[in-house]
Amino acid sequence: MNQEHGTLRVSLGNIERSGAWEVPRHLEVRVRMGNAELDLRDAVLAPGTTTIDVGVVMGNVELIVPKTLPVQVEVDTKLGNVENAPAAKPSGDPEQSVVRITGNVRLGNCEVIALEPGETVHEYHIKRGHENRHRAREAHRDRWKELRAEREMWRRDKPHNWMPWWLNARMRRRVFIWLCLAVGGGFALGWRLQASGSEPRWWWIALALIVVSVISGGIAWRLTRPLIFAVRAAREIGDGKLETRIDTKHHGGEMRVLGNAINDMAEKIQKQLSDQRQLLAAVSHELRTPLGHMRVLIETAREHKNDKALGELEREVLVLDDLVGKLLASSRLEFGNLDRRELDLGELVTDVVTSAGIDPEKIEAIGDVRASIDPTLLRRAVANLIDNARVHGGGAVAVRIERRGGQVAIEVDDAGPGVTADRRTDAFRAFVPSSGGGLGLGLALVSRIAVAHGGGAWITDRPGGGARVGFNVSVKP
Repeated sequence: MNQEHGTLRVSLGNIERSGAWEVPRHLEVRVRMGNAELDLRDAVLAPGTTTIDVGVVMGNVELIVPKTLPVQVEVDTKLGNVENAPAAKPSGDPEQSVVRITGNVRLGNCEVIALEPGETVHEYHIKRGHENRHRAREAHRDRWKELRAEREMWRRDKPHNWMPWWLNARMRRRVFIWLCLAVGGGFALGWRLQASGSEPRWWWIALALIVVSVISGGIAWRLTRPLIFAVRAAREIGDGKLETRIDTKHHGGEMRVLGNAINDMAEKIQKQLSDQRQLLAAVSHELRTPLGHMRVLIETAREHKNDKALGELEREVLVLDDLVGKLLASSRLEFGNLDRRELDLGELVTDVVTSAGIDPEKIEAIGDVRASIDPTLLRRAVANLIDNARVHGGGAVAVRIERRGGQVAIEVDDAGPGVTADRRTDAFRAFVPSSGGGLGLGLALVSRIAVAHGGGAWITDRPGGGARVGFNVSVKP
């Protein structure tokens, strides 16, 4: 071999290259019913691309490379095997050594193995065997999880069904029944022919093929027909026809579950788009009023240098800032952008409540109230509770932070008339009109922030009169 071109040929034998050997820029490796093992970890490679062209017929080639060496495999195979271990990627530096493997494998094997210095092929195969067994165990556990999930799905959908859960799927049930009929029919026909002693004729086979083809076609059409309905509905929903629904009354088994899932998805998408349109209309209205008032106040302040007008202008700016804060919080929740930190909720709530002008003596913290939360969103939720008590309940009379099992609850008591039971659910829905006006985002945001932190929101009656509005968050995410 010279520095530019070299050839290794093996026939009915074995060849190994290891240590600090010089690799030609173009190396041909030909193996016929033999084995070639090339270790490039300590080899001397020229800068740039080194091409190793392999030709394997009923043989094996093993290329051992360091994990830092970029390797490109472009090998064709017919009735053979080519395996490429993950290796480094070329950096684009023309001086970097890169190995390019080309050629073809026929009824043989070509394997690229990336090893650490000092690691043997035997150790690599042992480690790989452990990894393969671990992946097999993980795949086995995943299959059992899928079976358990399907079982729970059928139990929820058909809790009182007498059939085994694995036969609730109509497509699976039809295949099972037809296979049982086919096997049973085959045994019956074979027994009948054997008992009669008659020889089968050629036209029996032709007739059997025709009957099987007709029955198979009918079964296939029946199996795929419900799927066509689902595909058509999904395409119409994708085209913007959100009122499209699948009639699940005429379907059963898994197709009914699929139809219900598609209908629920379309309904949720339709509601989200409707909420967005309502939000745009409501925000436009809410912004127009304070902006018009601000323009009047600015003109008044310019003409008369009126401090009162400037004070009102500041209040309008705060109203706009609060509205923008609510919209930003809603946007963060839409995208799931939570910046969690472990904080003392007693300190956080106290800071928000006292900033709103409430006496610190009205605040009570019970137990260890540290939790992993997004401080910006939690501040917004507490501020919305305080604002709700001020607008609808005559102001907050007590604020409580309490550890309850694996969650921390935050509650605000007000001095208002309370909330009737039939209006408590609507209080946490956005864009529902209230006596205080506005977008109706306050308590809706409280509920969404609580859900994003693994909790929920509620309204109850305060002992002695008034409402108690609160939410809780999980201590750990």
